[in-house]
This record gives sequence, C-alpha cells and structure tokens, in this order.
Amino acid sequence: MNATTSGVTTSTDGVPIAWSRQGEGPTIVMISCVMASRTTGPQLSLPAALAQQHTVVTYDRRGTGESGTAAAYSVEREFDDLAQIMEMAGPGAAVYGFSSGATLALLAAAHGVEISQLLLLEPPLIPDPSLGHLAEARRRLSLDRADARRWFDESVTGIPTEVRAQFPPFSDSDLADAPAMLHELTFLPGTDAAQFADLRQPTLLMASERTASYLIGCVQALAAAIPDSQLSLLPGVWHGVDEDDLVTAIQNFVIDREKHGAVKVSE
Repeated sequence: MNATTSGVTTSTDGVPIAWSRQGEGPTIVMISCVMASRTTGPQLSLPAALAQQHTVVTYDRRGTGESGTAAAYSVEREFDDLAQIMEMAGPGAAVYGFSSGATLALLAAAHGVEISQLLLLEPPLIPDPSLGHLAEARRRLSLDRADARRWFDESVTGIPTEVRAQFPPFSDSDLADAPAMLHELTFLPGTDAAQFADLRQPTLLMASERTASYLIGCVQALAAAIPDSQLSLLPGVWHGVDEDDLVTAIQNFVIDREKHGAVKVSE
C-alpha cells in the first residue's frame, strides 16, 4: 500500500491550501472538478490507482475541503494556488484535470504556470462570456445550499435525471463546499478552444464515448487547436470513464512522451 503524506502550503494571498502525496514515479498533480475535494467527488479512488506507477499529488482547491478561501475570488488566485503546489511537487510534474478542473489546468498553463504535460478528461468550454448564472447561484446559495447544488447539477451542469438519481444525499461536506460553484461560474464563461492555440505542453485530451455530445465537441475543438495534442475516446458513461482505461491511457501517454518526446498525433 502506498503511504500518504499530507500538509498545507500557503498561497500568495495567504490562503492555506491543503494537499496530499502518495506513490512513486513521475509526478502527476490532480485538479478536481467543481465543488470536489480530496475526500468528496466522483474520482476518489483514482489517486491510489495512479499511485501504482506515479507520485500523485492531490489538493483541495480554495473554498473546498480543508483549504481556506478569500472574500473576493479571481481565477488568477487559483493559478497561484496551483503554482505553489507545482513548486512543491518538483520539476517536470504533469497535471491531470477532470471536468472544470481540466479547464482550469488549461487556463493555468496558458497563464504560464510551469506544467510539463496536460492530462485532461472532458474539459468543458463555454465561449459565451455573458453566461448569466452568477446572480442566480448567489441567490440560491443565500437561501438553501442543497437547493443551490441541485439547481447547479440540473440546470448548469445538465446531469441527466437517471444519473442524478444514483447520487447519494448531499453530505455536510457537500453543502459546506457549495459556494465554490461561484468559482466555476466566474472562470468558465468566455473559454474557447482557440485561446489555447499557443500551448506547447504535450496534451492528452480524453472523453467517454458515451458522454454528452457537447463535451466530445469540446475535446475535438481543443485537439484541433492545441499543436501537440492527442485525442482519446474511451469506454465509459455520461461524463465518466472506466478507471482502468483512464489509468492506462494516462500511463501510455506519459511513457510515450518520456521515450520519444513531443510528437503531434493526428486523429
């Protein structure tokens, strides 16, 4: 079993960011999706699975889990958080991101955060910068956090009813982290594949064969825009990929790039 060590680093604005590390091998830093932390979310077993071949660093994004937050939010502070984690992880670390965490990884790389490779599962893009959900999210959060989370899942994320029915009731942690939805509703609007055309990191873009057509369109647009990218459609369900297939795809990509360097892969 891989031993896990944990700690806290302080971001540039004084916000504490909690992290954990396990495994040995090439380092992968994981960025979670909206309102998820190291102990909540849809991919809780993935760090241990990746740690069979890698050093894996996970962290609670600001506003979630054991990390702190600040009165005012800007995505640049999340870039600073990630940069602190990357410095702790050491040179040559790759970044894995899922869903909006994958879009955050793209934005951070474009901003100049030092990332060796991008390993991204279903990053959503919202080209319309005027997407008007922030005010409604704030209103619902002020009244009932459980209602706000249900609204976000159904009206913003578009989780199918049959998928949502399989979710457990919201935990205290889920409700404590609910205000972090405002972060995604701030940085996702205005994201377009073309803005990442200058990225030079080798980038693996992954999606489930059975996910929303919108999300497949996002990875296809990114694969066309990012010069050194590889697109992989994997077995899975709506917004989710079989863990073994996901680990294999990541491992094969990392090994291939270590052996042969960055080579554009055409689909």
